[in-house]
Amino acid sequence: MIPIFLTQKYHEDFGYYHLPYLISFAKQKIIFGLANSNPAYTHNSLWLNVMGILFLPNNNFNFVTIPTFLVYLGFIFFCLEKILEYSEKKISNYFLIISLFYFILKFTRLSEYGNDLPSNVFSILSIFYFLKFSETNQTKEQKNIFFFHIIFTVFAILIKFSCIPIIILSIYLFIKNYEKLAKEIFRKEFILIYVLSLLFFIQQFFYTGCLIFPSKFSCLNVSWFNEEFLLMRENLEIINKSFSSSRGLVPREDYLANFNWFPFWLKRNYPEILEHVFTMIIPIILLFSFSKKDRNKNYFKFNNQKIFVFFLIASFIFWLRFSPVYRFSIPYFLSLIFIITLSFYRYKEFSKKTFIFIFFIAIVFNFSKNISRLYKKDDIFFGIEKINNGFLVVQSSNNDFIEVNKPDTKNNKTGWQGRLCWDIPFLCTYREIKVDKKNGYLFFSKLKN
Repeated sequence: MIPIFLTQKYHEDFGYYHLPYLISFAKQKIIFGLANSNPAYTHNSLWLNVMGILFLPNNNFNFVTIPTFLVYLGFIFFCLEKILEYSEKKISNYFLIISLFYFILKFTRLSEYGNDLPSNVFSILSIFYFLKFSETNQTKEQKNIFFFHIIFTVFAILIKFSCIPIIILSIYLFIKNYEKLAKEIFRKEFILIYVLSLLFFIQQFFYTGCLIFPSKFSCLNVSWFNEEFLLMRENLEIINKSFSSSRGLVPREDYLANFNWFPFWLKRNYPEILEHVFTMIIPIILLFSFSKKDRNKNYFKFNNQKIFVFFLIASFIFWLRFSPVYRFSIPYFLSLIFIITLSFYRYKEFSKKTFIFIFFIAIVFNFSKNISRLYKKDDIFFGIEKINNGFLVVQSSNNDFIEVNKPDTKNNKTGWQGRLCWDIPFLCTYREIKVDKKNGYLFFSKLKN
């Protein structure tokens, strides 16, 4: 796995808001109205704070991808341990088998990670523990499983709001097992969940003036609140529904109405979706092809299948309604493949030897992609490929507290990446803002015309 750290290509959002956020966070832990400097900050993400742990002095960001890689590596070892731990077949382990092969085959470079990988991993672990809950009748074990399910659900949502449908499974488990679990939420172990959630919403308020994005009812009339924040959801929705692919055939104001967007979105996205779906299916087909029929007729029941199907339907509706970008739906597609192929798994004798053989092939494929990538590089080094964009001082934001900068788009020769902040010194912004300072804290607000 070491080659994955060599000459890392940046993620597409890295220079846009990941790195600028880390620079801002290193300079000022609390900034009121930070979202006024970059629309990407309108929705807070817990993982950007985690990445900041390894943001070293002098803007050394070569190590900030390590937390994400550790989540990825930890997930791989977790899956292997659970899959090989038992000789009997388990529904929850089959879900891990599908997820494991997919992640090894598709996530081969750190540039493919971003904030989506940890949220997807935590969502998958949340689903895993939901499935595992029904595989035991021991109350103590169920309580521990419920805790892990909840904490992974919360982590996933605080990183990406696209994971919200996972909470359907949490509510179902709690209501169905109310007598067992009612007192569990008051255990000291849950304090971590409550503290993280509280800090997340406080930070969200600091950045936008709203506790929940993009709900107007949660916003307060503070100096750093900007009405444009409330338009972010619609702006993101129309972008994520491939408005650019319509080529002016549908007016912007009509694009989201009556599913006008769907044909353009489908034409733009179906090749990518098919590619990923086949990546999920092919290893499973190989596993089934080299497995024998189960002579013991191990017919296990999926007691929560109806609620799981309901969760799937609700998840895809939520995804299509708000933000139908494929990478936001990975847990849902994995769950779909799981439920469709579960009947085949029931009547096959699980062979650990076959599994290990296919796993070895997947690892070789993962490793070879990185070797091929490095072979094409002239310079091999530890860290992330950098873009050093020039910048200009924003004269309209003159103040006595900080220097406000913006990318020098006319002279930067790095394509569309030349429009991004990258490691431009604090503060780099894409907007014209007003800067104030009160009681030692910076306040950013929209510049009045």
